[in-house]
This record gives sequence, structure tokens and C-alpha cells, in this order.
Amino acid sequence: MKKKFKLDAVDCANCAEKMAELIRKIPGVQAASINFMTQRLIIEAEESDFPAILKQAQAACDKVDDGCLIMV
Repeated sequence: MKKKFKLDAVDCANCAEKMAELIRKIPGVQAASINFMTQRLIIEAEESDFPAILKQAQAACDKVDDGCLIMV
């Protein structure tokens, strides 16, 4: 299942790509991408895995840009 999330405060396209790379490495994530221009995160994973994935995705974003938030 694909889910879209709004991101708040992604500073640059390079940061967005670094975040997406880290999110793709999270167990259970089948695909992930971030569109810097629209500030959108798309994650493809099993529905039941999303709560754990979102926690780890936020931690990944914090590693790259401490001010970025995933709006759920």
C-alpha cells in the first residue's frame, strides 16, 4: 500500500534525497520517495508496518535535517 505524507521544513533537494535513501533502508519499506518541490513523502509498505516505519522514518529525517517533520 502507498501512503503520502506532507513534510514540513525540508531545506534542500539534496537533503530530501538523503532522507529518502535512509527511509528505503528501513525493514518493510518496499519503496520511498520525497518530492522536494511539493514537500511530499511517499512510502510503499504493508499497512500493518506503517506505525513502526513512520517512527523510523522520522528518526531518519532527523539525522539529515533536525527541523523536518513528517505530518501524519
